[in-house]
Amino acid sequence: MNNKKIIQLALASYKGKSLDEKKVNTISSYLGRSDLKKYINALKNLDNNKKLIVSSPTGNFDTAQFEKFFPDKKIVFRKDPSLVLGIKIVDNDIEHEFTLKNSLNKIISYIENDYD
Repeated sequence: MNNKKIIQLALASYKGKSLDEKKVNTISSYLGRSDLKKYINALKNLDNNKKLIVSSPTGNFDTAQFEKFFPDKKIVFRKDPSLVLGIKIVDNDIEHEFTLKNSLNKIISYIENDYD
């Protein structure tokens, strides 16, 4: 089976923003070993594309704001005490860090590059 059909099967496995377990079980029962591996990888890639991970040191989140800005994403909230004052947002492979540590590192980098 070609990759295009595998991706179509993976897309058909979703009901809204989440996987439909019955569909996944039905589709996977018809696939051979190599196609099943491709199907699982396609599901993982789609899941990463449909997921937004938001981390904060306190774990307090305004869910309505994130749902407003990312309506088509499944939003996962995590408490991360290693962050200092701010949040980190991971959207697929793109990471946005809005923290005090990141801001200070940018300032230091700017000063070092300016005076070298």
